[in-house]
Amino acid sequence: MKRFVIVFSNEPGAPAPWVAQACASAKLTYVDNDPITKEIAKNPEAQKLLLSNIPPGENAALAPFYKAALEKVASKETRIGLFSESWLLYLGQAEGCVLDFASLEAQKKQGLAGGMSQKDVDEYFAKYSKQLQDRARKYLPAERILVLPTGESDAKKAELAAAFIRKLG
Repeated sequence: MKRFVIVFSNEPGAPAPWVAQACASAKLTYVDNDPITKEIAKNPEAQKLLLSNIPPGENAALAPFYKAALEKVASKETRIGLFSESWLLYLGQAEGCVLDFASLEAQKKQGLAGGMSQKDVDEYFAKYSKQLQDRARKYLPAERILVLPTGESDAKKAELAAAFIRKLG
C-alpha cells in the first residue's frame, strides 16, 4: 500500500509530546514504536539481527522486518507519522522528515554543567546535528526536511511541523 509517511526525530531523546499534536493537526496517525518493536521481537530471524554488532538504526537487513511489523500495526492507515530517522533507512522513502534538536540542546546544557567547555559542547552539537541532517538528506531532498528552531515552545513546534506536513500533502 502506498502511504504518506512523515518521519520525526528528536534524537537522541524520546518522542516529544508535540509530535503527536503535529500529527493530529496534519491528519496523520502517529504510530508508536513500541507495538512495532513487540512485533519484531516475535521473529527469531529479526532477533538475531537485533543482537548483531550492527546498531538497529544502521542495519538495513532489518528493513523487511520493520516493514512487516508496520503493516501489522498500521495496516489500514494511509497517512502516518513515525519516530526515528531509522525509518528512513527501513522504508527507503518518506514524504518528509521533521528534525528537532531539543534533546541535543539539553545534552549541551548537561555538558556545560558537568564542566565541559563551551567550545567542546558547541562542536558536539554542530557535529551531531550535521550528522542527523546529512542522514535525512541521504533519503530526502532538502525541501522535504524541516529543522525546527531550538528555542521554540512545544506548541509552536507542533504548529510549524503541521504547516510543513500540510504543504507536502
